[in-house]
Amino acid sequence: MGAAIGGGLAGLTAVGTSWFSLRVARLQLKSQESEAARQRRFESLRERREPRAKAYADFMAAGQQLVDLLLRGHEDLGGALITHLNAMGKLRAAVAIWGPGPVADAAAEFMVAGAMVTARVHRENPSGPEQFIMSSDVSGPLNKFIEAAQAALDDDGSPEPTVSSPGR
Repeated sequence: MGAAIGGGLAGLTAVGTSWFSLRVARLQLKSQESEAARQRRFESLRERREPRAKAYADFMAAGQQLVDLLLRGHEDLGGALITHLNAMGKLRAAVAIWGPGPVADAAAEFMVAGAMVTARVHRENPSGPEQFIMSSDVSGPLNKFIEAAQAALDDDGSPEPTVSSPGR
């Protein structure tokens, strides 16, 4: 009787150990898959970082040139703004291709602000102080673009941290 009980307990111990080992193996596999996915994302972002940075820098430089046109003035300011915005359209397209969405959206917002200021320049033919005020209408969206571009370039591929609250 004692041998039967001892054998039964040994069998239960073996089953418990096998179940525990299987559970640990599944958790390890899940952890490895998660790490591999994070590593793939990191590598993808790293490969895209340089062309993105160039597209962002080109757009920012052109945006600053548009602001400078408004600050310094120009003999034919309206025509200069239209020419500059047309050239910026190609740069905005590159930003849209390289993304991500928030950066492309910020670039589009800047272009809309630039178009609106250009329309105002054509309508009102502003003087120096008015042009200075108009420059702030495009410098704000340019700053938003810069912030979005910095955030995109700082992304390291790590998932957002999750915070659990007590009781959940």
